Amino acid sequence: MYIESLKLTNFRNLSFLTLQPDNGINILYGSNGSGKTNILESIFLTCLGRSHRGAQDIVMIADHENFYRVEASLKLENGSHSCSVAYQKGTGKKITIDKVPAKVSELFGRHSVVSAGPEDGLIISGAPSVRRTFLDTYISQFSREYLSRLIDYQRALAQKNAALKSEQDPSPFNSILIPLGAAITLSRSNFIGYLSEISADYYQRISGSTTLKLEYRSSVCKNKQPEEIDEILSSFEMRIQDYREREAIMRTALVGPHRDDLHVAIGDYPARTHSSQGEIRTAAIALKLAVYHLLRRERRSTPVLLLDEIFSELDPDRSSALIESFSDFGQLFLTSATDS
Repeated sequence: MYIESLKLTNFRNLSFLTLQPDNGINILYGSNGSGKTNILESIFLTCLGRSHRGAQDIVMIADHENFYRVEASLKLENGSHSCSVAYQKGTGKKITIDKVPAKVSELFGRHSVVSAGPEDGLIISGAPSVRRTFLDTYISQFSREYLSRLIDYQRALAQKNAALKSEQDPSPFNSILIPLGAAITLSRSNFIGYLSEISADYYQRISGSTTLKLEYRSSVCKNKQPEEIDEILSSFEMRIQDYREREAIMRTALVGPHRDDLHVAIGDYPARTHSSQGEIRTAAIALKLAVYHLLRRERRSTPVLLLDEIFSELDPDRSSALIESFSDFGQLFLTSATDS
């Protein structure tokens, strides 16, 4: 897929903007604060209904305005389609596909987009919640069923936590959480299995040395990789029983995919604590390019790729190696502070 046209109204610092990008490489250059990253954010928002930076809708409204609107024409395998995402203070978000009201989940089933930027270093060095969000955002593009399970799991988890906080019996929610959580755990583990080899290859190509290793660490299946759904279900039931008293004391759910993590190692050491900023940045880029590769292979559709200031903190050799890979991509948006 690719973006045929883009129209922004009252979006961050861009009061009005129209673009007709090329279906190949598009370079956006300008000084810091000129709005380059905001354009990338608007494309991601149009494709998936949310900011790739995790921003709330209200902060994406331009100063002194009460709404934003992003509209795009997208070329998909079955022809051109229009999509709009708008948010107004007091009334909320409205999404349309070909002028018909739609839900965010419908965008995940139609569009595919991958973004990479300075904030991605937190996938490696940040909190486990950042890595879980990374997994959930991109697995949901492969599977709307995964997204549906995730939404249902988060709803039941909130209900269980509310019961724990009010010292009520949380066990009725376990029968909902266990099958949903087991399916989410297996999907994440399988995704990491697919991603591991491809991301290691990209890391090797860009860095020219060392290896990148990924491992899914489950709070349910301790010290082993989740592989079979029945095994995960059994482990989940036992772990919840083991943690029943502790959850009552802590007043929060302590077992499930909401407590899991993605372990990233460069060479033989944890990247989070033993890697330079350049290595962390390279690893994050390798992960995103691997996701792009997987989406294109499994969805049989070429995603839109958004690359925001990706050369910062990369030495010239790594930058050159990364540029050589650009010919592998479809529509690409690249931001830079200069036109060189």
